[in-house]
Amino acid sequence: MSDDTDEHGYAAGGRQRREARGWTEGGNRPGTDSERRLARLWADVLGVPVNRIQRTDNFFEIGGTSRAAARLVIALDRHVSINEFAGTHTLTDLAGLLDQRLGVRRAPVTAAVPALG
Repeated sequence: MSDDTDEHGYAAGGRQRREARGWTEGGNRPGTDSERRLARLWADVLGVPVNRIQRTDNFFEIGGTSRAAARLVIALDRHVSINEFAGTHTLTDLAGLLDQRLGVRRAPVTAAVPALG
């Protein structure tokens, strides 16, 4: 535990932000393969269940730190810079940027997405 993290390794204040958001386990789950892969990475770095990561989540608002962001940029083989990562506001936007960089065609998410698990 450091001055900028709590006893679970979350960014200071991250737990309160997550609790205030009332994390739900439905509705807005990652819908594309890229979103699901990215959600697993975020969940691993944040130490939370993957089913808590939603398409509209912002990494920093749900407890991510700059150190964790740097780890993710490395895990993503530096296909995005740390500045691009910080400036891309949602999981779905970041997945879209990665898909664009990697030449992946994205199908729109139109139906309910089954639970990850």
